Amino acid sequence: MFYGNEALEELGIFDGINEIVATTEKDGRLNAAPLGLIKDGDSLYVRLFSGTHTYENILSSGWFVANVTHDAWLIAETALEDLTAENFMRCDGVPVLKGAEAWGLFKCEAFMMDIIIARVELVRGEIIRKDFRAFNRGASLVVEAAVAATRYMALRTDNYYDELIKMQRIINRCGGPREREAMERLMDRVDSYSHI
Repeated sequence: MFYGNEALEELGIFDGINEIVATTEKDGRLNAAPLGLIKDGDSLYVRLFSGTHTYENILSSGWFVANVTHDAWLIAETALEDLTAENFMRCDGVPVLKGAEAWGLFKCEAFMMDIIIARVELVRGEIIRKDFRAFNRGASLVVEAAVAATRYMALRTDNYYDELIKMQRIINRCGGPREREAMERLMDRVDSYSHI
């Protein structure tokens, strides 16, 4: 078990925007959603968007679990869908994704604004397994596609949809079966949402 912000690098969190999947809980309901955990030297914070389950849960509880994973499918899946209970497990009393390679429990200090910027601090965390792999352009683009899909759904601007189409072509060429499936599922959701 690791404790305090000095252990961030041990858990795979470095300077820049770290794409993690945040798990939260409110009234016994579990939630998982991608979240950018931003580290800038000694500063650590997140931007929370009002109207989301993640926003409501973190504001209510003052904490979230950062699930560190290389699984682009998991990041894409949590961007637009709620996971079922069988995707979660309890580690040291907190909800962690079964697909996580490491996790960290963070406490938050939120500021009330349109976009909430919360200062966060690592309470404790753990490495579940070390997952070494070569860099895959397709997996990286699935993460970018998940971000673009959520922005398209929120803002309804065609430039995000155009980006998704371009990324899909590269993912189909560079990604493996799991990345191609993740992108296909994202596009299915975006297309079905576009027709509402």
